[in-house]
Amino acid sequence: MTAERCIHGMDRRFCAVCNNVGAGRRPRGAIADTSIDEIVQFLNDEQVRATYGAVAEVLGVVPRSMGVLLGERRPEASWIVNATDGLPTGYRQDEMHHALFSRGDVISSGAQLALRLSVWKTRSRRDLHSRK
Repeated sequence: MTAERCIHGMDRRFCAVCNNVGAGRRPRGAIADTSIDEIVQFLNDEQVRATYGAVAEVLGVVPRSMGVLLGERRPEASWIVNATDGLPTGYRQDEMHHALFSRGDVISSGAQLALRLSVWKTRSRRDLHSRK
């Protein structure tokens, strides 16, 4: 029997980071109740970049694990960037979103990302209800 590996490369049953969850079943260090998929959707909808560190802070994971969480390189995930140069690490030009540089701002803190994500969720829910 092969044990499932976590994002840190360990047997999921024994990873102290992955198993360090609070009552809400999210990592204790997470500052928002969200997922990587929801963050990627937010960044695409708003067409704004966020640093690996900011996203990792929101999720309560180490920034180094972001590559594994994001999976294969694709335009939708290219909004998550390196704080130093504002580029997605290791991406070729054809793997980046075509609008990646349409705005100059980059979300660089987890608190700022969590706040903007919360506003986006509220607005999205309100828009969904107004269509019904």
